[in-house]
Order: sequence, then structure tokens, then C-alpha cells
Amino acid sequence: MARSDEIALAVRFLASTQARYITGSVLAVDGGWMSFNQPGNAHPPVDGTPRAELSCPAERADARIVLVTGGANGIGAAVVRRFAASGDTVVIADRDGAAAAEFAGLLDGKNPAKSVDVAVESEVVALFEELRGRFGRVDVLVNGAGVAETLLSGIEQIPERIEHVLDVNLTGAFICAREAIKTMRPGGVILNLGSINSFLPFAPRHAYGASKAGMGILTRCMAAELGPVGIRTATVAPGYIRTPGVAQLAKVGRIDSTAIRRRIPMGRMGRPEDVADAAFFLASSDASYINGSILYVDGGWTSFGDAGNASELYDECFAEAAG
Repeated sequence: MARSDEIALAVRFLASTQARYITGSVLAVDGGWMSFNQPGNAHPPVDGTPRAELSCPAERADARIVLVTGGANGIGAAVVRRFAASGDTVVIADRDGAAAAEFAGLLDGKNPAKSVDVAVESEVVALFEELRGRFGRVDVLVNGAGVAETLLSGIEQIPERIEHVLDVNLTGAFICAREAIKTMRPGGVILNLGSINSFLPFAPRHAYGASKAGMGILTRCMAAELGPVGIRTATVAPGYIRTPGVAQLAKVGRIDSTAIRRRIPMGRMGRPEDVADAAFFLASSDASYINGSILYVDGGWTSFGDAGNASELYDECFAEAAG
């Protein structure tokens, strides 16, 4: 069962500035209760009361080994910076190896960069073999690699494009998780970056929405399977985040930034750091009783169901500019 401090620590996070782009979200702090849906017991029987139920385990003092896929730019880069700032050793994995190496060079030099395409199983297996040889373990995996198909109607889509999105976003996340499990000790954490599209669809992006919805159930399946061995999983689901990619779409007129901001109750897009702070919390001991949960970091996007606009902005960029 949970300790009272495990509930309190989740409350403290949600009330903090690190959760500044989280509103209207529901965070289940249930040890994975809602992720188990099979006959029988979710956990083997234990003698007496588990020690962790009675008192908080001692904090680990050594740096964690953290692997972030898609870590060279955007949200992934913000996640890398957040973990690295805490003293963790972060492996920056990205299909663009040159960008990953350049980013690693801007940090303190102890965070290696690796070129890997998560859709290629052999590359993922080789990466984890190298990490096992170098570090002996992986403590945290952040599945951040992702792609989206072009904005085409369903009748214009072809299987190859759909398959590529699913291969990267869903199958790639599964392969990384599978290999990470082999190297993780009790206390390990697997975080999947989902999307508001796993809850509310965006019609032109069929495969992307399907892949992110699939990632949510993948998280819960792993929570039920891995909880008994002490490995937690969770999904961080961002809303509209002002990444370079989103800024470019706005610049070329593929999205209407003003309309999007008015659809968000908080009246602004989020920043990559907002997602990174949520990921860091979920991977920390403060989230020790969170397993299989999904946390929306969306400024209230998934909470708005009315007709019209969620926010009437007097300055469309006021909060984003404030940083």
C-alpha cells in the first residue's frame, strides 16, 4: 500500500512551478492498481508488511544512468538538460547522430551521444549492449523518439507512411523498453512520451494518434508486468509545446498558432521544459507509487469540451515570451 508521504510528494509537485503547464489533469498514485486487468493476483504473496510500506527507502546517492531517445532537440533535449542538471549521466540517443554529438558537446562532457534509429532492432540491441558494457545498467529510459505523418486525408495515405510512424513511435518504444528491462535493477523507470492525441484525435494524423494511444496501453501493460520486480512505468502526454518543429509549422502556415492558443484554457503553448520537469518528477523517488499512470502536460487542452474558444487572449505570446 502507499505511504502518506508518497501521496504528499505528488501533491507537492502538482502545486509547484514545475507543474505550471498542468491543469485539469488526473494523476493516479495507485501503485499500478488501474493497470492490472487479469484473473488472479497482480503481485505474488509476501510475508508480513512490505518494508517500503512502513518507511521511505534510503535515497540513492550515485548518479543515475539515463537514456533519452530523440534527445538531440525539442522536448527530448529539454529532458536531457533536466536530468543532466541533477548530476545524472544522460545518454543522448538520436537518429541524427551529428546533432546528438553537437548537443553533447554543449553540456559538461560526461553525457555520451549515440546515433541510433529506434525503428531498427539491431541498432537498439547494439546500443544497449554497449551501455551494459560501459555502465553495467540503465536506470531510466525516456522513450522520446517520435515522428508524425504528413497532413493527408485517409484516402491519400499509403501503408508505407503509416508503417514508418508506427515503427518509430510504438514498435521502437517497445524494443527500447524490452532491452532496458534486461539492464534495469529494482527502482528502474521507463517513461514514454505520449500526446494529447492519445485522448483527443487530430483527424489528418491517423497513424500518429494510433501510435500514441498504443503507447499509453503499452505503458500500462508494462506496469502490470514489471511492478512486481520493482520497475515503474508512466506516460507523459504533452499538449501543444513550442518546439522548433511547431514554430516552423506556424511560420509556413501549416498551423494557426493564434487559434491553437485560444483553444487552450491557459491561453498559451507549453515549453519543452514543462514536459521535462514532469518527466523528471515521474522518474524520481517522489513518484515512487506512480505506476502505469498518464500525466497530461497540456495547459488544460484535454479538459476543454465547450464550443468556441477556451481563452480570450489580449497578447497571444505573453506567457511564452515570459518563459
